[in-house]
Amino acid sequence: MKPMKEKTDGHAPPIPSVESRLRALAVRLRGGTWLDALEALRAGAGDVFRLEMPGFRAVVAAGPASIRAALVEAVSSLRSRVDPDPVVRLFRTGILVMDGAEHAALRRIAAPFFRPAALERFAPTIVRAADRQIEAWADGAHVEIIEAMRTLALEVLLEALFGIPGPTEAPRLLPLLRAAQAYISPGPWLLHPALSRPGLKGPLQELEQVLRDHIRERRACPMGGTLLDAWIEAFGGDEERVRDQMLTMLIAGHDTVAAWLAWTMILLAAHPEVQERARAAVDARLGWGTPSPEALRGLEELEGIGWEALRLYPPIPVLNRRATASCTLEGWTIPAGVRVMVSLYTLHRHPGLWAEPHAFRPERFRGEGMGLRFLPFGAGPHTCIGAPLARLEWKLAVARMLQRAAFEPAFSTPRPRMGATLEPAPGLLVRIRRRW
Repeated sequence: MKPMKEKTDGHAPPIPSVESRLRALAVRLRGGTWLDALEALRAGAGDVFRLEMPGFRAVVAAGPASIRAALVEAVSSLRSRVDPDPVVRLFRTGILVMDGAEHAALRRIAAPFFRPAALERFAPTIVRAADRQIEAWADGAHVEIIEAMRTLALEVLLEALFGIPGPTEAPRLLPLLRAAQAYISPGPWLLHPALSRPGLKGPLQELEQVLRDHIRERRACPMGGTLLDAWIEAFGGDEERVRDQMLTMLIAGHDTVAAWLAWTMILLAAHPEVQERARAAVDARLGWGTPSPEALRGLEELEGIGWEALRLYPPIPVLNRRATASCTLEGWTIPAGVRVMVSLYTLHRHPGLWAEPHAFRPERFRGEGMGLRFLPFGAGPHTCIGAPLARLEWKLAVARMLQRAAFEPAFSTPRPRMGATLEPAPGLLVRIRRRW
């Protein structure tokens, strides 16, 4: 692949210095993720820089101005469909990888189902899903919290958006969705798309069949009032398009919320004083009552914890774009064809924007607007359409878990893993102390 050339109307972004690259390498050798390495590169090269290596080149946008330009101002030139990435091959025509008028049309179909008034009727569904997980935990048990939260989030999504009973269908779907998540997780196949992916073909084919069965059953017996019914009505007999939307929503809609919930409980376990303050605030507001949107409204002690967990561990830490026409980011020229990596992870830990950027400080969100330095749901036309459901689910589930249990660390240091989302590394356990 040819190196990026400078254009006559500007300059290509800088390549990080040898010193910066050595610092990034040292971060990786100490066990840091490639996201932490991006932080080290940004510190030396600035908020816009380029990566060039055999078979791969990209521009990284890592500050508020460049990220706003990438997601909002240059949206006609920077497209979310980055061929031939695995995510495009899996989602096909799903809302996550479509642009322009096609993306807008898909949002119009889905938007009514994500209005707060439409979602609040599912508050009891969310609380019941949380209760099922809590009741499965023995007092003193060590729990891999990410797995429990995946089950919770998938049960809620199936019922709230598709009208499919979560407790019965989630156990069948979870292992199949894990194969799909493995398929789109970062790896050498991003550089070499033709690389084989052993062990995934069978589960992915089974997942396809399960989704088609649900679509055909719903077409034969419409339920009405669900997003699945709306897709079937909008796309008529085009089963493939319904499949694409359903799979996209299943993965993007449950794994992100699961990661947010899991990181929250891990951070609370690691910071018992914050956990106790949050529990006291929840108990004062709810007593023995059931969490509801109205009862928890304005509970800053709880809300700040959620935002801080998203700041430190945004479930989608990097948004990928492809330049379909030459554009500029903070004056730097981005030629057509170049991948742009929008690093929300680096933005959220930018030392010029945050005091003690690596510290867990929920109080930083009290009474202060975040502006462009905090974008956990993205920005622009591709802002996460499921954010209202994610926020509702997080608040109700966390409140219920704080009511019914205490969480202690059964780990030394929280370690992230970059899969389909930025999730806790396998084996990161939390000790449960049941209250009731």
